[in-house]
Amino acid sequence: MSILFVLGYNVGYTQDIEPKQEINIDDLGNVSDEFQESFFEALKQKAITNYDKAIEALEKCIAIDPEPNYLYFELGKNYLELKLYQKAEDNFKKVIEVKPNDKFVLELLFQVYFQQRKYKESTGVVEKLVTFNSMFKEQLANLYFLERRYDEALVLIDELDEEYGVDGYRSRLRKRISSKITNPNNQISRLEKMIKDKPKVEQNYLNLIYLYSQSGEKEKAFEVATLLLKKKPKSELVHLALYKFYLEGNKTEEAIQSMKIALKSNKIDMDSKFKVVNDFLLFIDKNPQYASQLTDIIALLSNGQENGKVFTELGNYYFKKDDKEQALNFYERGIKSNANDFSLLRRILLLQLDLKRYEKAMSGSELALELFPAQPIFYLVNGVSLIHLEKAEEAIEILTTGIDYVIDDLKMESDFYQQISAAYQKLGDATKASEYQEKVNQLQKKS
Repeated sequence: MSILFVLGYNVGYTQDIEPKQEINIDDLGNVSDEFQESFFEALKQKAITNYDKAIEALEKCIAIDPEPNYLYFELGKNYLELKLYQKAEDNFKKVIEVKPNDKFVLELLFQVYFQQRKYKESTGVVEKLVTFNSMFKEQLANLYFLERRYDEALVLIDELDEEYGVDGYRSRLRKRISSKITNPNNQISRLEKMIKDKPKVEQNYLNLIYLYSQSGEKEKAFEVATLLLKKKPKSELVHLALYKFYLEGNKTEEAIQSMKIALKSNKIDMDSKFKVVNDFLLFIDKNPQYASQLTDIIALLSNGQENGKVFTELGNYYFKKDDKEQALNFYERGIKSNANDFSLLRRILLLQLDLKRYEKAMSGSELALELFPAQPIFYLVNGVSLIHLEKAEEAIEILTTGIDYVIDDLKMESDFYQQISAAYQKLGDATKASEYQEKVNQLQKKS
């Protein structure tokens, strides 16, 4: 079962129904040849996406014998494909009247309601589907969120975390739900009871810390973190909370130690580790005397793991500091997991040119052109690299190709002509070099 749900006003939903209910001759019962022929014609037409013709064939079956509920099941599926939701719903309901707990029909009926954003009706169906598969609780939590039934949604997430372990998606959903709660007392009481009943479950402490923090009760949040550390001195997860308290309390050494524990932990996901690093970068922006500690933080983070998002953020940090070497170092590590990032590619290539890494800039811009063949900046970088690598003829060829992609950008057009002029200068063709330099001069007068 694949369940994907995107929260927000533009809600998207896809679900693969499994297994598909197939109907064979034996399932049809004692029916006439005409009925059988029409029914299998309907299946054939549906298989080739001729849903209207499939519906016509099924209507013939109903005219012969309106009793079999599988006819309405098949009709509903065809109407669903045509996005005729009301007709799909009507037919699925006919089946539900006879078989109220049919999992396959319920799944399809859920799709019908959800596609129309009928969340109340969707909720009623998913509450039944939960009995077949507890993972439907995740979808139900989403629906409760949309209906503003926040407490019930959090209970479901807790149940899923206990059954399957903590999940990054559910953790984000939990935070989103918690941020909507105006009176967290019910949740606080429930979590306190859960901690009392199961004092070794770390996640309950973390959830309570988050709720207290959201409510502005920082001291209580810190007390819970301290209690967790007392109950589980070797806890790594607690340091996700502790480092923030230490930073806010100007306990820098303790904060850095907690960060290091969090970044080394195999129990903490990369999104959370990224948050740790980002908070530290914000901290050293205001407290540059601790910048030397960043090297240790980075070493811990990159120990056997590559995370493009984190390395790109580190690159941005050094780029703002005008430390081009370090910025390029992290950008090059960041691009490994996100080769299609146009802005990052552009910045890397321009830094490589700036730092005279012409071989890298040449090969990198060639790869960039395979991904973005209509982007003039990559032709320009490639041409500049070739000039510096004493390949002036190749440079002229790529630059004259790339300039055709420049649209309404006098500065870039001027840059292209400037480099073509430089290439001809390399070749000793002073006439051509002068011709293109004149084009540069004309463009500069316009701009």
